Amino acid sequence: MNTVNQEKRLNVRFPSSRPVLMIINNKSIYATMTDFSRHGIGFMSTVQPELNSRIEVHFDIPIAESKTQVKPFQFKAEIKHCILCSHESHIGVKIEQPSQEYLKLFDALSAA
Repeated sequence: MNTVNQEKRLNVRFPSSRPVLMIINNKSIYATMTDFSRHGIGFMSTVQPELNSRIEVHFDIPIAESKTQVKPFQFKAEIKHCILCSHESHIGVKIEQPSQEYLKLFDALSAA
């Protein structure tokens, strides 16, 4: 019997600690991004959303060439898991349609 956990994700994930805003059922919820991949993002939050529910995610990334400007990102996503961890939940979402700018950013990080 094989007891080794095998990675099921198709793409690499990068760690993050970026603050995000999630909108679930017209309610704004603040969370912390824990990791991101080409098509998914993980968060820690005090809420426990329902699986398969749709949310909107907003976050900013500093522009490398500028010390004062940021690039805003906004996505619709589907909740794929919600795991209770102590007093918070780890929420995993699948981005419905990643923007070309997001994919370009992710690809640049992957190549580094």
